[in-house]
Amino acid sequence: MTADTALLPLLRRLRRTVLLRAALIDGAAVLPLAAALAGLAGALGGSMAAMAVLLASAIGLGLAIWRHAARHDLGWLLRRLDSACPAFEDSSALAVQPALPAGPLAALQQARIRARMVAQLTQAPPDLRAPWPRRRLLWLAAAALAAAGFTLLLPQLRPWLVAFAQPAADERRSEGSTQLVSVRLAITPPAYTQLPPRRVDTADASVPTGSTVAWQLALDRDAEAVTLSFHDGSRLDLRRAGDFWQGSRTIDAASVYRIELRGAAALADDRGYRLDVVADQPPEIIVRAPEQTLTVIRAAQAEWLLLFEARDDYGLGAAELTISHAQGAGDQVKVREQRLPLTGDGDARRRRYRHRLDLTALGYGQGDDLIVRLTVADQRAPTPQSSSSPSLILRWPADSSAVGEGLEGGLQKVAPAYFRSQRQIIIDTEALLAARPTISANQLQEQADTLGVDQKILRLRYGEFLGEEFENGAPHEGEGEAAAAPAGLGRAEDVLHEYGHEHNESEAATLMDPATKVLLRSALNEMWQAELRLRQAQPDAALPYEYKALALIKQLQQAERIYRARTGLDLPPFDATRRLGGEREGLSDRSRPLDPRVDDDTPFPALLRQLDGDGREPVALAPLLAWVKAHPETPDALGLLAEADRLRRDPACADCRRALAARLWPLLPLPPAAVAARRRPDAAGQAWLDGLSGVAR
Repeated sequence: MTADTALLPLLRRLRRTVLLRAALIDGAAVLPLAAALAGLAGALGGSMAAMAVLLASAIGLGLAIWRHAARHDLGWLLRRLDSACPAFEDSSALAVQPALPAGPLAALQQARIRARMVAQLTQAPPDLRAPWPRRRLLWLAAAALAAAGFTLLLPQLRPWLVAFAQPAADERRSEGSTQLVSVRLAITPPAYTQLPPRRVDTADASVPTGSTVAWQLALDRDAEAVTLSFHDGSRLDLRRAGDFWQGSRTIDAASVYRIELRGAAALADDRGYRLDVVADQPPEIIVRAPEQTLTVIRAAQAEWLLLFEARDDYGLGAAELTISHAQGAGDQVKVREQRLPLTGDGDARRRRYRHRLDLTALGYGQGDDLIVRLTVADQRAPTPQSSSSPSLILRWPADSSAVGEGLEGGLQKVAPAYFRSQRQIIIDTEALLAARPTISANQLQEQADTLGVDQKILRLRYGEFLGEEFENGAPHEGEGEAAAAPAGLGRAEDVLHEYGHEHNESEAATLMDPATKVLLRSALNEMWQAELRLRQAQPDAALPYEYKALALIKQLQQAERIYRARTGLDLPPFDATRRLGGEREGLSDRSRPLDPRVDDDTPFPALLRQLDGDGREPVALAPLLAWVKAHPETPDALGLLAEADRLRRDPACADCRRALAARLWPLLPLPPAAVAARRRPDAAGQAWLDGLSGVAR
C-alpha cells in the first residue's frame, strides 16, 4: 500500500476519535440532567411534560453532535496536525491533494510529507481530542442529583410548596373555602391482568375493570370528615392518617365522584372527577383454515386441517375444540359430540391453534357432516370470558341418482343438503344461551340477529316449495277461509276457479299434495316465530319454535319426492294506453314537505333548545342526570355528567353550554330520510316538460 492510499483512512480514523470524544462530553453533560428534569416534570405536570423534556433534550443533543461534525471537518483536522506536528512543515494540506503539483519540487515535497504523515499517524498519532471538562460535568451532575432528590421529596413538600407559590390564595378564593392541596391515586390492577401498580397525582384516572383505587388527599385546613360521593349514590368515607385522608375502593364501572367535607367549608373547586374504566375484552378468534365456513370434501381426503388464531388484551386461557358428527338422513339423523382440549403456540396474549382431524378415525362417511367450533377463554377472575369461532362444516354429499327424466316438473328431493341447517341453527342458539352470562348485551344482540338472518334465509328457501318469490305478510291468493266469495254468477273466472287449474296461484305452481303443503306451511310459520324472537335478542324464546320447525321438517322428509313445475317469468300488467300521454293522475306530489321530526322520550332535544337560549334562564339538568343513570350504556356517559356538572357549578358559562351541546348533538334521534331535489332540466328537457303540461291542459 502506497503512502497516498494509506493516508486518508488514517485521517478518517483520527477524526472519528475526535468526534466520539465530543459526543461523549455532550452526552455526559446533558443526559443525567435531562433525566432528572424529566422526572421532576412528570411529578409536576404528568407524563406529557416528562416526554416534552426528554424530546427537547434529545433534539438539543442531536444538534450539538451535528455541530461538532460540521466544525471538525478535514480542513480543521489538517490545521491541528500542522500545529501539533512540526515535522509536517505546515504542508498537511499539500499531502491530501489528489492532483500532482505543477513543478517537480512540489511533487517531491508532497511525497515526503505523505510518507511522514503515514509514519506518524501509524506509530504515534497525536491526541487531538478535547479534554474532559471535569469541573463543568461535576456541577451538572450535582444539579441532576438535586433535581432527583427534589422529585423524591415532592409528595412531602407539596403542601408547603403550594402555600409558598400561592401566597394570595386566600384572597382569590371565596371567604372560608377549603383548598385541595394534593391528591394521589394508587391504582392496583387485578392480578390476572399482570399489570404493575401505578400512582397518579390527579383526581381523574383511567383504570382496568376490577382495579383497587386508593385515595390520598391533603387539605389546607382541618375537617371532621371527608367523603367521596359517587354519581350512582354510593359513598366512600376516608380515614385520617396524619395530614392525609385515605381510603380505597374496587372500581368495576366508570363513575364520576365529588369530594365532600364535613366540619369545614366546601372546597373552592368542588367539580366532579372522572374514573374511566377500561373493560376487559373477550378473546378474539380468527379462522385461518379452512377459508370457507362450508367445505365440501375432496376425493381421497383423509384429514381436515384446522388453523385458528386467538388473541386477548391480558392473556388467553383454556381452548377447547367441539366436534359434532352428524350421520344419517331423514328422521334417522344421529349427532355425536366430543370435545378436545387444544394447546396453542405463542405467548399468553396471542396464540395459534393447529389441529388435524383424522376422518377415518372419526368414522366419517358419505352423507355425513362434521361441524367444529373452537372456544377460547381468557384469564379474567373470578369468571373467565370465552369466545367461540364460527361453526365450520365439512360436508360429504350423499349419492344422488338421476331419476324422473322426461317429466314435466323438475325432480327434487324433499330434504336437500341445506334442509339440515335447521338443526345447526338450534345448535348455535343453544351455544348462544350457554355463553349468555359471559357476553355483553350488545354482543348478544349481534349474535342473535345473525342467527335470525340465518333463520330467514332458511325460511325463504323452504318458501320456494310453495311458490313464494317475495317476502310479504299478506296471504297468497286462495289462502285463508275468510276470503270473500266472488259476487256474480256465471263468470269465466268462477268456472276456472271451480273446475280448472290456476297457473297464477303461488301454491298451485307445485304439485305437492295438500297434506305436504300444510306441513310445509306450518314449518314456515314456526321459522317465522323463531326469527322474530331472534331478531328481538330472545334466543330462549326462539328455541321452542326452532324445535317445532325441526319436528315438522322430519315429517316432511318421510315423503320421498315432490315435483316443481317449470314456470316462466310473471311480470305485473302494464297499461300501454298511458304511455307518453302526459297523464299525471295518481302520481305523488314531490313538492310536499317531509313530515316534521317527532321527539322521542329522550331529554336531549328539549335540553338542546334550552342550551341554545341567551343563558339568562337556568338549564334543567335533572332530566339528563336521571336519563344517564337509567341508561348507563349511553355513549360517553361520564363526559355528559362532567359537562353537566361544569354547567351546574357555573350556569353563566358560555363555553360550558357549548361543550354540553356538542356532546348532546350525536345523541339526537336520526332525522327522517331526505328526498333529493330533482335536477333542473336543460332547455330541451324544459321544452319537453312544457309540452307535457300543454297536453295535460
